[in-house]
Amino acid sequence: MTTGVGPVELPDHPDQVNAPSVAELDGTCALSRDRVGGKAWSVNHMRALGLPVPPAFVLTTEAWAEFGVHGDLSAAVWAGVRDGIAALERGTGREFGAADRPLLVSVRSGAAVSMPGMMDTVLNLGMNTAAERALLSETGSPSYASDTHRRFLAQYREIVLGDPRAEVPEDPWEQLRGAITAVFRSWDSARAKAYRRHRGVSAALGTAVTVQAMVFGNLDAHSGTGVLFSRNPNTGAPQPFGEWLVGGQGEDVVSGRTTPRPLRDLAEVLPEAHAQLLDAAALLERDGRDIQDIEFTVQAGRLWLLQARPAKRSARAAVRAAVSMVDEGLIDAEEALRRVGADQLRTVLRPESGTDTGAMPLARGESACPGLAAGVVVTDPDEAETRAANGEDVILVRATTSPDDLHGMIAARAIVTELGGATSHAALVSRELGRPCVVGCGPGVVAALAGRIVTVDGGAGVVLLGEVAGKPVEQAVIEDVARLAAWATVDPGELPAALAARSGADESRSSAADSADNGTMTAGTLPASDALPRTTPHDSQTQPTTETPDLALLRLIGIKGRVRPEAVATSLGQPEYETVCRCADLVDQGWCANTPAGLRLTPEGREQVAALLEQERGQVDSNAVTAIYEEFCGFNGELKEVITAWQMKDAATPNDHADSDYDAAVLGRLLGLHERVTPLIRWIGSIAPRLRPYPARFDDAVAKIQAGDHLWVARPIIDSYHTVWFELHEDLIALAGLTRADEAAAGRAH
Repeated sequence: MTTGVGPVELPDHPDQVNAPSVAELDGTCALSRDRVGGKAWSVNHMRALGLPVPPAFVLTTEAWAEFGVHGDLSAAVWAGVRDGIAALERGTGREFGAADRPLLVSVRSGAAVSMPGMMDTVLNLGMNTAAERALLSETGSPSYASDTHRRFLAQYREIVLGDPRAEVPEDPWEQLRGAITAVFRSWDSARAKAYRRHRGVSAALGTAVTVQAMVFGNLDAHSGTGVLFSRNPNTGAPQPFGEWLVGGQGEDVVSGRTTPRPLRDLAEVLPEAHAQLLDAAALLERDGRDIQDIEFTVQAGRLWLLQARPAKRSARAAVRAAVSMVDEGLIDAEEALRRVGADQLRTVLRPESGTDTGAMPLARGESACPGLAAGVVVTDPDEAETRAANGEDVILVRATTSPDDLHGMIAARAIVTELGGATSHAALVSRELGRPCVVGCGPGVVAALAGRIVTVDGGAGVVLLGEVAGKPVEQAVIEDVARLAAWATVDPGELPAALAARSGADESRSSAADSADNGTMTAGTLPASDALPRTTPHDSQTQPTTETPDLALLRLIGIKGRVRPEAVATSLGQPEYETVCRCADLVDQGWCANTPAGLRLTPEGREQVAALLEQERGQVDSNAVTAIYEEFCGFNGELKEVITAWQMKDAATPNDHADSDYDAAVLGRLLGLHERVTPLIRWIGSIAPRLRPYPARFDDAVAKIQAGDHLWVARPIIDSYHTVWFELHEDLIALAGLTRADEAAAGRAH
C-alpha cells in the first residue's frame, strides 16, 4: 500500500518528485532509509526476514517536508494515513476507534540519522473511555485497562498538548492527527536543534513518523518489555545479554526509572518466547554482521520485536567482537580495524585493578573512576599540593570534596571520600582529571586512613593496605590486540597510532564529502544565529558591587583554591590590568599569597571573606535567596546526572568519547538544561549583584562547547560548565547562610 501526494521536491533529493508520502511496512517497502527513517527501515527489514513484528506504516520525510511548507497534514497525506490504519486493522483483526476490540497504535519519530532521545513518541494512542471499557471486557483485567489509559493520558498531555492538566480528545482520529503533528514538530525542538548543530546534521533531512499496532507488555504476568544484545556489550563475549521487565511497556527499561530483571528470568518463566528471541538475535546478527541491540515486548507469552540496530559497546567488547567476527566469517580484517578506535585500544591495555592480596580492604565504597594508584594518605588539599610538589605520591582522603579542594585533587594520585556517590563532586572531578576514585566509604574513613600507605583500586571500589601491583592485562586481550596489529601490518605497540591515523583520514574524507554533498556544517561548527541567548562578559550587569568591592575577587580566589589573576579577570568579566593590580593589593594586605600555581587565600583572607559574606547576607532578600537555592537544587541533581553520563557510559564503563552519537545525546541534555536554568541564574544576579557574572560565564562555556571544544563540559582547571556550576553552588550555599558540611550531610553538596 502506497499513497502518493503529487510532486514533492526535497532540496536533498530533487530526483524523486513522485515519492510516496505514506507507505506500508510489510517487508516489501523499497524506500530507502533516508525516506522512512531508521526505525521504519528496521521494522520493514525484520518483517522481510519473517520475524514477529507488529504491523506498521510510515509517513515519509516527503510528508514531513510538505507539513513544513503548509503547517498541517494535507488531504492526500491524511488519506494515506487512513489507508495505513486500514492496513493495521486487517493485520490485527481490530478496529481503530471501535467500542469492541479497539486498535491502539504507537506514533514514533524516526530520522535517517540516529538522534537518540531527541524527538517524541506517543504510545497507546486510540485510548479513550470506551476503549478502556472494551479492554476491560476483553481481558477481565481492570488494572491493565486503567494502566494503559493512564499511560496514554500522561504521555499525550506531555508530548502533544504540553499541559499536564489539558483535556485529551476522546476521538482517536483527532488524537492521531495531533500526535503525528507533534512528532513532526519535534524535529524542530530545542534539543533536536542542539543535537543537529553539534553533529553537523542538515535540518533539511527531516523525520519520518512510524505508526505501529500496539502490543502490550503491561497486559498480565506473562507480559513484559525488554532489551537484548546479541553479544555482551561490556565484554564482547558471544553470549546474549539483556534485561526484561514484567508488566513494562515502551521506554520503561531504557528510561532507567525502574530496575529490570536479568534475561534468564524470561527463560525460566517463558522458555518458548526466550528461545524464539535468541533465534531472532542470531539471525539479525548474521544479517547485520554486527552486535545487535534489540527492543522487544512479550504479550501474554507471545514475542514481538520492535526495533533492531547496531549496539553501543565498551572498549573491550569492541576489540573482542571485531576479532571474533573475523574468525566467524561475518566481517573481514579491514572492517575489524575500522571498528576499533585508538582510544578503545589504549583503554583495554591499561591495568585498572589490583592483584588479590587476600587481605581485607581498609575501606570499601562505590567505584567512581577506575584505575590503580598508591601513595600516602593526606586529608588536607594544601598538604597534598605541598607534598606532591616535593615528589611524594599522595592520596587525598576527605569527608567530601568541593571546588576549593581542586588544587589538592590535581596534586593527588587518587581520591577517596566518606560521603557521596557516582554523581558527587569528587566523582565528577576525578573522572575528568583521570584520578582513580572511590566514594561513599562511610564515616570514620578519613581518620582511619590518615598517614597510611594505601592503594586505591578505583575499578573495584576498594582501598588496600600498602602498595599493590596492578593485575597484568588479560592474555586474551593481548592476543586480540596482536591479531589486529598483524592485520594492520604494524607492531602491537604501534597499533594505537596506526588506528588513530586511519580514523583521522576517514573522518577528514567523511567531513569533506558531507560538506560537498549537502552543504551541511561539519560537527562542532555553529552559525552565530543558533547560539543560545548570551550576555557579554563586559556588559554593565557584570560590574562588581560597590558595597563589597573585594568580596567578588576574594570569594572567587577562595572557591578556586589556586588561580592566576588573569583567569580571575576573565571569570569576572573585568579588565586584566585592573584585576592584576587589585590582586597585588590583596597580597600586600595579607589576604592572599602567591604560590607557583597562582593566588590562594591566607587564613586572614578567609576571615575577611567570612565577614564580607555576613555583610552581604544582611543586604539581600533572604526569602528570595532560599527560594532560589531550593530551585537550584532541583536542577543540581540533573546536572550531576548529565556530567556523570558524559564521563561514564555505565557504572563500569568510562566514556572514551569514541561514540559520537552517545556524546551528542548527552550534550543535547546539557544544552536543554542550560536553556531551562538560565532564567533562574539571571534572577540570582538581580537578588545578589555580586553574582551577576554567572550567566555570562555559563554562556561562554556553552559557546565553546557548541563550537566543538568539549573540554569546556567538565574540565576542572578552566571555567568549564561543570566548574562554573559548582562555584555557583558554593556561592548559593554561603548566601543562604548554610555550610557545605551540613549540605553534604543532607546529600545536596557532595
